[in-house]
Amino acid sequence: MSKTNSVHPATHGRHEKTETYEELSADQISLLVVDDDAASREEFFRYLSKEGYQVAVADNGLQALGMIQREHFDLVFLDVDLPGMAGYEVLEHLKSGATLSHTLVVMILDVSNVEMAARCIEMGADDFLIRPFDPIVLKSRVNICLERKRLHNLESTYLAHVHKEKERAEKLLNVVIPVGVALSAEKDFDRLLEMILLEAKALCDADGGTLYLRTDDDRLKFVMVHNNSLGAAMGGTTGKEITFAPLRLYDDAGAPNHNNVATHVALSGESINIPDAYTAEGFDFSGTKVFDQRMGYHSRSFLTIPLKNNANRVIGVLQLINAQNPETHEVIAFDDDLRQMIESLSALATVALEVYIREQGLRKQIEQLRIEIDSTRKARQVAEITETDYFKDLQEKARRLRAGGSSNDASRQPPGQ
Repeated sequence: MSKTNSVHPATHGRHEKTETYEELSADQISLLVVDDDAASREEFFRYLSKEGYQVAVADNGLQALGMIQREHFDLVFLDVDLPGMAGYEVLEHLKSGATLSHTLVVMILDVSNVEMAARCIEMGADDFLIRPFDPIVLKSRVNICLERKRLHNLESTYLAHVHKEKERAEKLLNVVIPVGVALSAEKDFDRLLEMILLEAKALCDADGGTLYLRTDDDRLKFVMVHNNSLGAAMGGTTGKEITFAPLRLYDDAGAPNHNNVATHVALSGESINIPDAYTAEGFDFSGTKVFDQRMGYHSRSFLTIPLKNNANRVIGVLQLINAQNPETHEVIAFDDDLRQMIESLSALATVALEVYIREQGLRKQIEQLRIEIDSTRKARQVAEITETDYFKDLQEKARRLRAGGSSNDASRQPPGQ
């Protein structure tokens, strides 16, 4: 998976656009006029259409109620006096149900029926308009009501966000942290690697995933690969060796390798969320497409997370593939809230990896120190032996024997010879 140019997609998560009526043009706003008076209905229709709004009309309450249930209307102008089902009865029906209770309603009243206005407001109407209407007043009523709906939508968006954050916090406490504790307690390195990948896959219903560790020579080494659909599992406790070559972070000239999603994340330290690799711009997924064609697979959504230690150095990369709808198993994009969950899990996993790596490093240092101490002790013992008169006498006798003499010749020679 390499990148064709130096432009990186801003796909760090999905950001939903909040709909506001200031952002919508008039022709994107749908209005319904309900009035049994043909002349009045035509006047409403003519003026509102001239302003650019999409306008529908109904001449009785039952017809209007059916239209509102079937279609979306941003604002309904509703005549109080309608044949059959009166306007205020339609209003009462709308406001009593959860589905349509937020429908904006402006009541249309005659001058002789102004006392009905207060009753309609109490029943949930958003405003009222006296007939015959003034075009300026009508425009004002539309703008005020749409602004009110915009604020309501904004409030709903904020409340939904708060609810999601609350759910995320609860999941963090109830799911991620216990998993992090379990990771920290794991002493088997292969099992630790496997737990990190499998727990991350389970959290976001990912079909596949890969765990890389950064080597001392700045490469990303495959240490765990898992894919449900393909029935593939390598590394970890599987006992199956991963034969894929490590990914280089820098080329021979020392230039950073931003051509690969995983290496880019390792170099930048930032998460990348790609909803669809086949349509994503900036990264080249030709290698992925070749793999898919060979294996009969379709790699679509990618979530790639850096594993950063306390020094903010990336020590590994976690990559998840193809988030799935838990009910339909359809491949979907990774949800941004889940991305934050995986980042939290990755942070805890990094701590566990760092502790294990440091422990292993310390054990190697201790073993090396033990070897050095043993070597020093042996050398000292040898020196103590070789410095004795007895050992020196043996060395002298051995020298003479090698020279062809007897070991007793020295004792037969007169002193001074």
